Amino acid sequence: MKRMTLFLAAALLHLTATAAPDSAALTFVNGLPFTTVKIGATASSMMIDSGGDLGLSIPEATAKGAGSVTMLETTTKFRDLQGKVFEVPNLLARQVVVGTTELGPVEGRLHTQWGGAAEGLEAELTKARQAGAIGLAAFGDRPVLFDYAAGRMVIFAAGAGPQAGKDGWQALPLAYGKEGPNVRLLVGGAPRKFVLDTGAQVNLVDAGKVPAPSCAGCDPRQLGEMRDETGRSFGALTAQRIDLNGAPFDGILGAPFFQAHRVLIDLAGRRLLVQL
Repeated sequence: MKRMTLFLAAALLHLTATAAPDSAALTFVNGLPFTTVKIGATASSMMIDSGGDLGLSIPEATAKGAGSVTMLETTTKFRDLQGKVFEVPNLLARQVVVGTTELGPVEGRLHTQWGGAAEGLEAELTKARQAGAIGLAAFGDRPVLFDYAAGRMVIFAAGAGPQAGKDGWQALPLAYGKEGPNVRLLVGGAPRKFVLDTGAQVNLVDAGKVPAPSCAGCDPRQLGEMRDETGRSFGALTAQRIDLNGAPFDGILGAPFFQAHRVLIDLAGRRLLVQL
């Protein structure tokens, strides 16, 4: 009986340990989050890009040096916000670690640099992005909490994490597709589909879909409160108006949104939690 009691106690301790959240440090370049990602024998600081359905995007040098990456015979096509199309080889990384959390195997693609500038204000970010990116698909069914103020990303076990209605956490239904995690919020009284994108430096709205304020002399970037269907406010929306080239969404919530709130994205549970 004593042996059985010790066994149950050890099992309980094991479950408690595995359920404990893991914290990974964030650094920021021009407002965008980076964290250390270990892939096999390599380790580098990669941008966290929640937009799209990305797992990993790693340079060829990392793929060759990791010792645990297999190049696949398939390719992936994607389009940037300017409408330019890229096609890159796919890969499979078997050993991927963020913080102390083992994520692998993770599907991904060979990294290709797009956007940015070699000189000026964007030069540092352009250089940092050359190391590649990690997306939410890499974390599987683990909820991920972004806490920009504390400079950390918290990785929870499946189904764990903050609960709606406690400590200021508010829940929104979350959808997920090729465009990335997305929510619907009311802006100007109309429902709008927003992608949650940690890889965007600013909030954006499609100028062809979201009308500018009608008052004379109003700043066209000030679009009023974002509210859910119950009328609850998630803060004022300030966004740049651009042509999103027929994207299947109305806008992007980028760095300003994540800087203003703690945000938990749970793809498996289809839930977004925002601490107001």
